[in-house]
Amino acid sequence: MDKLEGGKLKNLFATTDEPEPIAPQVSQNVLDITNDHARKSGETYRDYGFRVAGLSEGSIHTLPPCLQSVYFGIKKEQETDATLQEELQANLSHKKAEIEAEKERKQNQLDESKQKLEQLADDLRDEKAKLVAIEAASYERNKSEWIALVISGILLIPFTVYFFIFYSSVAYSAFFKEFGLGQLGDDGEFKLSQAIFDGAAIPNAHNDGFGELLFILFMPIIFLAFGFILNRWERENGYLKYIKIPLMIGVAFIFDALLAYEICEKIYNLDSMMQLEARPEYDVGLAAQDPRFWVIICLGFVSYLIWGFVFGYFVKAWENLDLNKTKKKECEEKIIELNASINAERNNSRALRDEITKMNPQITEIESQMGVSARYDLAKIKLELANFFAGWQQYLAALHKSEIEKSEATDVFNNMVESIKVV
Repeated sequence: MDKLEGGKLKNLFATTDEPEPIAPQVSQNVLDITNDHARKSGETYRDYGFRVAGLSEGSIHTLPPCLQSVYFGIKKEQETDATLQEELQANLSHKKAEIEAEKERKQNQLDESKQKLEQLADDLRDEKAKLVAIEAASYERNKSEWIALVISGILLIPFTVYFFIFYSSVAYSAFFKEFGLGQLGDDGEFKLSQAIFDGAAIPNAHNDGFGELLFILFMPIIFLAFGFILNRWERENGYLKYIKIPLMIGVAFIFDALLAYEICEKIYNLDSMMQLEARPEYDVGLAAQDPRFWVIICLGFVSYLIWGFVFGYFVKAWENLDLNKTKKKECEEKIIELNASINAERNNSRALRDEITKMNPQITEIESQMGVSARYDLAKIKLELANFFAGWQQYLAALHKSEIEKSEATDVFNNMVESIKVV
């Protein structure tokens, strides 16, 4: 027990044949007690702790050397336990094999990443060479896009003329034209075509005033602007376009519906003048049941959507007319994509190398642990120390020790356990 003499615990639980740690200096009486009253054969550590605490009457000064004595005793038992030593050695071998297998897997991934980087670099060089060749090439027309451009351009001209005729007539009929009995046909009915295709709308608006003329001329431009904006939003990226486009279409539909409602209300009121019996006032419900209302909306709203689609095809065909320009754009997009892939793969390779580097000292540490003369089961050591101290606490409780003394004993035990570091 002369090894227990000395200062504080330091490097207590080495796994090699280094000198054993020494405990705080205690009286010769305490040392005699611990030497004379070692753990009996078959005695549990809980009972052992209770018995030793009784020999020293639970003195706080005897607890550290007793804990050390128990600790060294457990280590000695584990050193001579051939089965435990083989089990711990097997655990270390298994752990080493796992880390080495993981290292090999990471190394294979790193090799694949390097090959992928080389392939991406080759693809990038090819795309850059292709871009240089495209820029040096002469103009080449895209035949399919040229056909689409001609067809969509031919369709746009009559559609645009139709727009001006339709919306100028509808705007004049809805806001300025007075429907009178003199406009009734031979059958006594007002023809819808007189309201939506009025050839005299522009001259009549000019006679009514310059402001009225500008109003009906700008009305078609509003819907053409709707179609243009719709086309630009459709080409945008992001989720916002799926919100803006339906809103724009909804606004255009409401605008068309208001124009149709104004015209149909005037026609309804004119028809009512020819009826002998009273008729209800024109409202939304009657408009929804009026075929003329839906005819006006279809002639305007549907054609507005078609014009927007045709305009979109025209713009797209114009942009893709230069075949070299299209190829250049595709090539530039591919170069951007390849650069992004190269950066991502470089980051992946860097992360794999870092992981492999961290595994090397782990393997070295396990190999050093496997080479020591004895290994110890830390969990079992702490468990038996806890059982010993539980017996010690049981004795303190039997003596009705104060909470302060119990707390001091607990602190000594916790400090002891926290300092244990063994293989």
